Amino acid sequence: MSRSEILSWTSLGTTTSVVVFYVLMVFGWPDSVPDFSSNLFKIFFNVFWIAVIVEIIVEISESNRKVVKDERDYMIEGKGHKTGYSILVVGVMITLIHLFISNTIGTVVEEIGKVVNPMTVFHFLFLTLFIASAAKRVVMIYQYRKTS
Repeated sequence: MSRSEILSWTSLGTTTSVVVFYVLMVFGWPDSVPDFSSNLFKIFFNVFWIAVIVEIIVEISESNRKVVKDERDYMIEGKGHKTGYSILVVGVMITLIHLFISNTIGTVVEEIGKVVNPMTVFHFLFLTLFIASAAKRVVMIYQYRKTS
C-alpha cells in the first residue's frame, strides 16, 4: 500500500468521523431509532484519533525521504478532485436555487419564507463540503486499489 493510499484512508476516516460528530451534535439522534449514539460516538472518536496518529506517523516518516509522485498518482488525484469538485458545485447550486426560489415564493407565501434559515444553509454547505472531501478520497482509494 503506497503512502498516498494510506493518507487517503486516514483522510477518509477523519472526514467520516467529523461528519458523524457534527451530525450527532447538531441534529441529535432520532427518537424513532434505539439510541446507539454513545457507542457510535466512541467508535468514531477512536477512528478519528487512530487516523490522526497514522497521518502524523506517515508525515514524519515521509519527511525523511520524499516520495516522488508519478503520472499515475497525478491522474488519481485529478479524478478525485474532479469528483469532489463536482459534488461541491452541485451542493452550492442546490443551495443557490433553494435560496432564490424560497425568497421569490416567500414574498407571496410567508410560511415558505420562514423555511430559509441561515443556519440551515450553513449546515447544508458544511455537510456538502465534507461529503465532497469524502467522495474525493473514496474515488482515490478506488483508483489505487484498481491499479494495484
